[in-house]
Amino acid sequence: MSTQRKRLGEIVLRSENYRKMVGFYREVIGLELFASFGSANFFKIDDDVEGHPQLLAIFDKTHEYSGPKNMQKNIADSGSGTLHHFAFVLDKAAFTKERSRLENIGITVQSGEHPPFGWRSIYLYDPDGNSVELVCYDETLFDPILNQKVQPTI
Repeated sequence: MSTQRKRLGEIVLRSENYRKMVGFYREVIGLELFASFGSANFFKIDDDVEGHPQLLAIFDKTHEYSGPKNMQKNIADSGSGTLHHFAFVLDKAAFTKERSRLENIGITVQSGEHPPFGWRSIYLYDPDGNSVELVCYDETLFDPILNQKVQPTI
């Protein structure tokens, strides 16, 4: 089956402490506020297709659900999601600078290496405890033998 290439448009996090979350993503992660509608705040991650940048949205947990009327509002508002983590991709030079910047402002980060993909990662937590990853490709870390073991087989 062939489909059109897809890109991430937005991620929305609902929070009981959205002001702290807004501060974290603005001041620690360094995202630019794109739009704000009361308790719904949209941060620009990067430009993408015309008219819609990639966005991270922080909504107050009490923000009124605004999706299609036939969606199950109680499930959308429940906050019982399964988010494990999400990642921001940086080039290698920016990754190194960002790690230093975070450490210099007192943020505790954890490191990870993923040789099957050639990825270096740092992980930190936002004020709600979501795991946020910053990742870059590092060709010196890439292991083609391990990569062969993770090729799609479905």
